[in-house]
Amino acid sequence: MKTLIGLLLAISFFTTGLAQELTLVKNRKSDFTIIIPVQPTLEEIKGAKVLQHYLFEISGANLPVKRDLGLPGMNEILVGKVSRAETALLPYDKMGKDGIYIGNNGQQLVLTGGPKKGVEYAVYTFLEKYLGCKKYTSNFEVIPQQKTIKLPPIADLQVPDFSFREVFYQDAYEPKFMAWHKLHSHTKRGEDPAEWGHWVHTFHNFLNPEEYGDSHPEYFSYYDGKRHPGLVPSWDGKSVQPESQLCLTNPEVLEIVCKNLQKAIDEKPDALYWSVSQNDNVNYCQCEHCAALDAKYAAYAPEEKMYATHGGEYPALGMGSMLTFVNKVAERFPDKIISTLAYQYTRVPPKDIVPRENVNIMLCSIESTRNEPMESGDPDFSNDLKGWGKLTDNILVWDYNIQFANLLAPFPNLRTLQPNISFLRDNNVSAVFAQGNIQSGGEAAEIRAYLLAKLLWDPDLDVDKEMEGFWKAYYGKAAPYLKKYSDLLHANNQGYTGRKMSIFGSPKQETDSFLSPELLSKYNLLFDKAEKAVWRNPEQLRRVTSARLPVTYAMLEIIKENEAANWETYRDGEQGKFRLPEEVSNLLYDLYFQCLDTEVSRLSEWHTTPKEYLEKYNLVENL
Repeated sequence: MKTLIGLLLAISFFTTGLAQELTLVKNRKSDFTIIIPVQPTLEEIKGAKVLQHYLFEISGANLPVKRDLGLPGMNEILVGKVSRAETALLPYDKMGKDGIYIGNNGQQLVLTGGPKKGVEYAVYTFLEKYLGCKKYTSNFEVIPQQKTIKLPPIADLQVPDFSFREVFYQDAYEPKFMAWHKLHSHTKRGEDPAEWGHWVHTFHNFLNPEEYGDSHPEYFSYYDGKRHPGLVPSWDGKSVQPESQLCLTNPEVLEIVCKNLQKAIDEKPDALYWSVSQNDNVNYCQCEHCAALDAKYAAYAPEEKMYATHGGEYPALGMGSMLTFVNKVAERFPDKIISTLAYQYTRVPPKDIVPRENVNIMLCSIESTRNEPMESGDPDFSNDLKGWGKLTDNILVWDYNIQFANLLAPFPNLRTLQPNISFLRDNNVSAVFAQGNIQSGGEAAEIRAYLLAKLLWDPDLDVDKEMEGFWKAYYGKAAPYLKKYSDLLHANNQGYTGRKMSIFGSPKQETDSFLSPELLSKYNLLFDKAEKAVWRNPEQLRRVTSARLPVTYAMLEIIKENEAANWETYRDGEQGKFRLPEEVSNLLYDLYFQCLDTEVSRLSEWHTTPKEYLEKYNLVENL
């Protein structure tokens, strides 16, 4: 978080000899009043009521909420921009949209912040940092009981390093969890309007192949000796997507894109960010004019910078024509921020051209390894990020934190979260989209979502302390075993020269590292002990069995890879099926039941329900 020298005057009021301990509640009683402005904003009203609720839950004291009558008194909790000398000194202009300030001078408690969500964030931060409340998941929080609440002198300013912080986990979008952890969303959530009008891979939104493909093939990518204006099956097999990109040097393409962007803006005039970005393929235009721009602004020759993705290779050559085009779009819309992707073939920063002030670069780390921090584990991405940071401070990094094809597989990357986010902060990144599992359930979903949320607000927090607190609260007496399991996973996942833990990997690729037979046996012994430790607590036992699912899933995947060829088969109609060994059947049935019991919706991104997984595992006929 940023620290501001400009707050010294305001802070000095709270840290001089006048500052002293404040007793907010004594023996479950309080003579304090929560004061909000005479014409409060919705955020100020919400912040005051949230504070009132939690103070009652903590101590039993029910503090009244009153509007400011312009008569300063003793024993006030000032929520928001209440008209007082103390709050008048605070530099709101330096807090940004959602920075916060918490102050206590021994007579008054001040909870305030930036105009967007700062007041509400200040209240939740006060509850957590100074009263010990914790919100670990959307439906699990810890509220300590205190008959008396005493506060030390406080002058706490927090301004986030990232202006946009999104955690792409289903649980993280629950409104209260989002507010508590000071998160954003690129889509409309509850009462909050969407700041983003369109979000990534939008070329087809502004110039659709279905509309122009037959009549104007020249609007689309040229490569392999011809234009490619067609459609191909989408990744989900249920729809179609563009075969290629746009020809970005065709002047008619610019006009059509700008015309359709204006129509979209007219429908969502309050949205600030508009993505004008490549479709999700690497088939960029190599016509004479586009190729000339790409070559003119390329930092490397094509053969010097090749990236691999989805089984193929492509040169990191394409941002020249892309940024030239996007800059022209941004010039037409100076009051909007035009976002474009630095992704796959456009990832490398160009030379001799810079983004306009109202252009946002959305840089994606899809190729990076996940068993080492990206700065040391992926020098190519590290250098690209540093290069972009020299060109602009309007950078959103799209980071990936799970294994997409195997959402239940053990994926020990918790130790890389903090160094990665700190690295982004230190290199001019202003926004982060941390992609997790938007499906229900998934490996380590609860603790990963929690840590990502905490780190995006404060990259310097004590991660070990946060993890320890999570385990103790969430798993109770089983916590030591869950911690040892996590430690074993991570200890056997780092330091392997040349090894890459990919977001597209699988358990069978890790049998010589953290999923060896010996380690799987140790994990199961730890979970046996963990389940025994909490068998009298049904909810904690359910959490432990949910945490064990990744081990069971990994075992099933590895067994299928190594042993299926030797299983007996039989005929069922026209389809041959394996007759599973009994020990394998038991593992499979247990996985299926526990997935249902803990509401796991998918075992791979958007695909494979627990029922489908069970059926595909070639069950015996009389299941």
